[in-house]
Amino acid sequence: MRSAALLFFLVSRLSLAGGAPAALEISSVSDVTVRGAPDAAIRFSAPGHSGSLPLSTTHLSFEGPGPVRVEIPAKTGFVSVTSVAGGVDVGNVNGSVRTSAGAGKTVLDHIGGDAEIHSNGGPTILGSIGGSVRCYSGGGSIRAAVIGGGGVFETDGGDIRIGDVLGAIRAITAAGGIHIDSAGGAVFADTFGGPIAILKALGDVIAATAGGPIDIGAASSVECRSSSGAIHLNNVSGSLQAATARGAIIADILTGHPLGNSYLTTGSGDITVFMPSNLSVTLEAEDGGSADPRSIVSAFPGVRIVREAAGVRATGNINGGGPVLRIVDGGGRIEIRRK
Repeated sequence: MRSAALLFFLVSRLSLAGGAPAALEISSVSDVTVRGAPDAAIRFSAPGHSGSLPLSTTHLSFEGPGPVRVEIPAKTGFVSVTSVAGGVDVGNVNGSVRTSAGAGKTVLDHIGGDAEIHSNGGPTILGSIGGSVRCYSGGGSIRAAVIGGGGVFETDGGDIRIGDVLGAIRAITAAGGIHIDSAGGAVFADTFGGPIAILKALGDVIAATAGGPIDIGAASSVECRSSSGAIHLNNVSGSLQAATARGAIIADILTGHPLGNSYLTTGSGDITVFMPSNLSVTLEAEDGGSADPRSIVSAFPGVRIVREAAGVRATGNINGGGPVLRIVDGGGRIEIRRK
């Protein structure tokens, strides 16, 4: 193979690390599959060609049509895999991986280090990644199962679904939903159209959608906005900032954790807050869409509800007062309930 011989000549003086290449670059016109193997060898198979290469090889290029498969030492420190017009599949590599796919599916699994993924289009599927992830797609869904570090996931169109991530998460899609099971740090989620669901985050959550509901399962503080859709905050604490132009808001405050200054507002829809019995807050609530004092209901004593020219207003110090809980409803019912 002419390119292999030339590459061997260029890299024959490089040293190896632990019987494996410190870095290896692989490129192909079509689909390319790369697998790490326990033995110290580089093998390849392509239409009309197959063989092995010296471990000192650092560049491997396949210019003919058809799928390519390459086996490399699993201990390879870094591998870069590029497909000009196909998909990429990489697995069982202890080091870090960078991929670029011109079209088709990108699959990574059992990667020990960091992963950087670029795709012009097509789905991206990530299994187990030991380090951090940076994933960018020109248009396609992104799915990730287990990430050992933080994660950045961005696509110009498609759903983003993330499993367990040890660190912080940044997820952005131009059109599609975002679902995150668990984040070990802060979460930033943004979509131009679709639902957002974050089941658990150990840090602060910022979420925004141009159209769709937002569901936060647990977070230390929340800032979320929907142009049209309901907002559900469950087991949350800290500062709560939630706004929707149209839709209900439900906030369930976590028992035993303090509440910061908070603001909940909807242009049209009910707002319901479930509070621990011993939580101390200063309530300021306004319902501008009703003249009926019964449109604001509180299960806590000390709340004064009055009818005003602009609607109904409720104020009071609950359990002696504390951080301000401000609620503004343009047309619906406001309820403050005991948990």
